[in-house]
Amino acid sequence: MLSLSPNLLKFTSFSFLFAVQAGASPLLSEYHRYSARNNSLQWSDCSVGLPGRECTRFEVPLDWHNDTAGKASLAVIRYPATKQPKLGTLFMNPGGPSGSGLQSVQGAYGDTLMEYVEGKYDIVSWDPRGVGQTIPRAACFETPAEEDAFWKGSIINAGPEVRGNFTSQTDLDAFYSKLDESDALLQRLGEKCIAYSPNTFQYIGTAATVRDMVAMHDALEGPGKKIDFLGISYGTIVGLHLINMFSDRVGHVVLDGVVDPVYWTNRPAHELMINAWESIEATFDGFAKECANAGPSHCAIAEQNSTASSIRQWILDLIDAAYDYRQEIGASALLNSSSLRAELSNYMYTPKSWTNLSQKLYRIKAQFDNTTSLNTTQTKRWLQLFDSVGSMGSTHYSRQEPTSEQTTKNHNVPETGIGCADARDPGDVTTKDVFDTVVNVTHRITPTFGPLGVRFLSRAFCHRWPVRAVERYSGPWNKKPPKPILVIGNEADPVTPYVNAKSVADSFGSSAVLIKQAGYGVSVIVSVSSMENLTASGPACIARDAFGLHRCCDSEVPGARRTAKEGYVLRGEPIAKWDRVLSNPSNKQATTKLFTEPVNTTSASGAPQ
Repeated sequence: MLSLSPNLLKFTSFSFLFAVQAGASPLLSEYHRYSARNNSLQWSDCSVGLPGRECTRFEVPLDWHNDTAGKASLAVIRYPATKQPKLGTLFMNPGGPSGSGLQSVQGAYGDTLMEYVEGKYDIVSWDPRGVGQTIPRAACFETPAEEDAFWKGSIINAGPEVRGNFTSQTDLDAFYSKLDESDALLQRLGEKCIAYSPNTFQYIGTAATVRDMVAMHDALEGPGKKIDFLGISYGTIVGLHLINMFSDRVGHVVLDGVVDPVYWTNRPAHELMINAWESIEATFDGFAKECANAGPSHCAIAEQNSTASSIRQWILDLIDAAYDYRQEIGASALLNSSSLRAELSNYMYTPKSWTNLSQKLYRIKAQFDNTTSLNTTQTKRWLQLFDSVGSMGSTHYSRQEPTSEQTTKNHNVPETGIGCADARDPGDVTTKDVFDTVVNVTHRITPTFGPLGVRFLSRAFCHRWPVRAVERYSGPWNKKPPKPILVIGNEADPVTPYVNAKSVADSFGSSAVLIKQAGYGVSVIVSVSSMENLTASGPACIARDAFGLHRCCDSEVPGARRTAKEGYVLRGEPIAKWDRVLSNPSNKQATTKLFTEPVNTTSASGAPQ
């Protein structure tokens, strides 16, 4: 259902503030210095990034249904096809929802994508509204220092300290004691953001992003042509909006690492953590299993006789040690249980980095075993890597700079702005409801990571976010595209569980092909670090078929079986030949490739490198 309604402003103070500022210019005074001259795209070399990329700006209306609202300027990047004749233009959204398309294509991932399409497509991406170089920018703070001061000491920033999984009444009491101050802080955040970036947040959101993409495609390929699209993680929400808002325009579409559209748009926003974390414990179990299989030469925390169970318990004991350290030292502690959980959670996304994670965990344990050195200058330097773990984003956005200032910050405003712009109206949801959900998720779904739910700010606290997008799409989500789409999911995905991929594929019936990959981490396609490591068949080949490059029949996928409901379920020997991230978890010889580098746990001085 398409919603074209006035801005949802929950609080009277916000309504008054918005009314006072409604006449203000929705764009910065320097906007026209960056905007496109017209709706054609005039490309020039990008000032940063790898060679071969081209950049431009594209002008769109702030409100696609109200021309008087003003204009926005999208920052766009293109990696032209390296082979001719090209087959078309592939639009790509890397996820987030605050992921920068510019940064993704500027770097090595752009080359990976070009290999993926065999050089036969132009690859185009952009910074969606509110993100990166696109103007207007979603910003709430002028400087990183101001942002730090705003969040300092809050449980939303630091997370709760929990031994185990909220089984201690002392920990529960401490957690709920922060409820009122957290609620007040969230209200102040909304007020500050609306005041700092007036006439911005109501114009960001996925419906507008998809309309922007359609307009760019019309300018590049001609009006009415079919749109080819690759969406990863949140990018699958962009893809699902495209399929259902513009079903007649759908070309080749691949959705990899699927976010549930019903949870995203129709359920209370904070409940997304219930769905997103469904298989994060399976990913954690996978880390423990593969570490034990790899042994001490490749996994620093393993011993000769380690088992998956012993590795898991070793890590849980380390989290408890961090909890005890925080209780003993107080607020000045350089490490605590929440930051350690968050660091562990971050590494669940990318299994190819698990060797590095094992070394970090080993070094932390070594420091706890020698607590007299835990606050030394040398230790402080390496523990600073934990300052931002589990944060809601990695970029500080100031309204004033047209170029991103890359600093590690605690809250990603565009992610909250976009996530809450798409969310359903808050109704009677309260901050206590969110706290209760965090506890329930910890008890029932993920005891290891559940306490981090309070730091799930991009969605957990949308009930306190003062604005929704002027246009929201909330379904239906099963409009049949003219050609089948490809839907891909990992069995053990920490934030976009396979059940989402299956649910979406099932909703499209014969108009979707589902791939269930026996692997860990977020997304199958982005996990492939080198196309040279791939076999001629398997998910990458089938995905290429979605772009018209190959024809992969069942018989061309060795080790695969196909059922009407499951699509391709890839197992067996071919997977072992893939990149280490795509190894079959049931094959020890294959999965030890997850830990490929020899461990290096200490420097000559015995301190972490």
